[in-house]
Amino acid sequence: MDGRERLAADPVPARALVDGLSEPSARGIADHVARLIAQGRLVDGTRLPTVRAVAAALHVGATTVATAWTLLRNDRLIRSDGRNGTFVRNLCESVPTTTRAGDVNARMPESPELDLVSPSYDADLVPDPGPHLAAAAQSLVWHSAETAEVEDGLAEDAHAAWPFVPDALAVTWSFSDALAQIASLVVAPGDRVLVESACSPETVAVLTAHRAQVVRIPCDAAGMVPSEVERAMAVRPSLVVLQPRMADPLAHVVTAQRAYELASVLVDRNVVVVEEDSAAALASSPAASLGTWLPAATVLVRDYRRAYGPRVRMALVGGSAPVVDRMRVRQEVTGSFPPLLAQRTLSMMLRDPVVADTVDRAGWRYAHRWQALNRALRQHGVTVPGVEGLAVWVRVHDATAVVRRLAAAGIRVGLGSDVAGDEEGRRHVRIATTGLHFQHAAVALLLTTQRSTAAG
Repeated sequence: MDGRERLAADPVPARALVDGLSEPSARGIADHVARLIAQGRLVDGTRLPTVRAVAAALHVGATTVATAWTLLRNDRLIRSDGRNGTFVRNLCESVPTTTRAGDVNARMPESPELDLVSPSYDADLVPDPGPHLAAAAQSLVWHSAETAEVEDGLAEDAHAAWPFVPDALAVTWSFSDALAQIASLVVAPGDRVLVESACSPETVAVLTAHRAQVVRIPCDAAGMVPSEVERAMAVRPSLVVLQPRMADPLAHVVTAQRAYELASVLVDRNVVVVEEDSAAALASSPAASLGTWLPAATVLVRDYRRAYGPRVRMALVGGSAPVVDRMRVRQEVTGSFPPLLAQRTLSMMLRDPVVADTVDRAGWRYAHRWQALNRALRQHGVTVPGVEGLAVWVRVHDATAVVRRLAAAGIRVGLGSDVAGDEEGRRHVRIATTGLHFQHAAVALLLTTQRSTAAG
């Protein structure tokens, strides 16, 4: 009998497995076991104790442990073998690392096991809107007509949290909905629009659909470089779209000094500035806005979905009255605004301290995942830009080859060309880090396999 067979025959004692566990929730148990795997204390092939044994050792329900096991299976860290038991499946040891970077025949799986392209939400990090939805429904007068006006409580919250005093407020379904409405008001087909050298997928999709000519501006850790924006003024853009913090995927944070410098370039120009603040509640950096100096030309859009979950599809829009008021008038005609019930639900969630604690915990965990992948990449000599974010922008030799190599291992990452220009896009991949738990080392290893194909 070899070592692995002995491990399979003798499961880890439940009490030994949970020793040192500080949070006996499903996510806490999953994180604890994943940490043991990452540290090498549970090796590939180790047989885990039964769900009932772990539940008894922790004095929790069997459902809690079963949910933890499901989370670990979703992360490809354990596997079930029917009646034979549940075993550790260390991602670092189980993924292939020899796929040739130039192998164009490597096929992408139809259902990748680890999706690092789309936003990911952990069940225990998303507030439950149910109680607030029920309370909001009870408070409504159902025979009153709906209007595009922002709900009173939500408007009060916005004025208290906005980085500048907005001249007008509106509410939309999302940032992309807001950008589409603004573009339809101020951008004609063929107009130039300034964006960051690599910007959010939503921005690219909306501007492409609107037939705008996208002009990409180089960025540093504080966002768009002012001298480059000054140079781009020669093409007479009608719109500038930027991300003040948690920038996707460049992860830059616009400082107050940089906001002032950009405002100095744009003052007295016939241009509207749209700021995408889609992860405000998850950010640790303060909100610096061009609206502090250009309130009549700036519109800030704050999307709540990334922090409050996929069911809370809403964004507040505040800033330039000529733009926001026209948007709201159009909404009155089309009815394209979130109903009062949804707005009041969000307002109640924003004021609930329990919800605030959940969002704070999500912000901490997502920040940890972003930093952990950065550290893992640095160990291989690869440095990524930015300060904080929910995605990383990794320079490689051939993005298509890297995407295929990871796809062969069941890991889906984004091509840089989806969010950047052709030249830069071919040499970068975009990785959404919210879906990472303890696979950072494995992903970094696959990104840097055949080191000659990666560029730091």
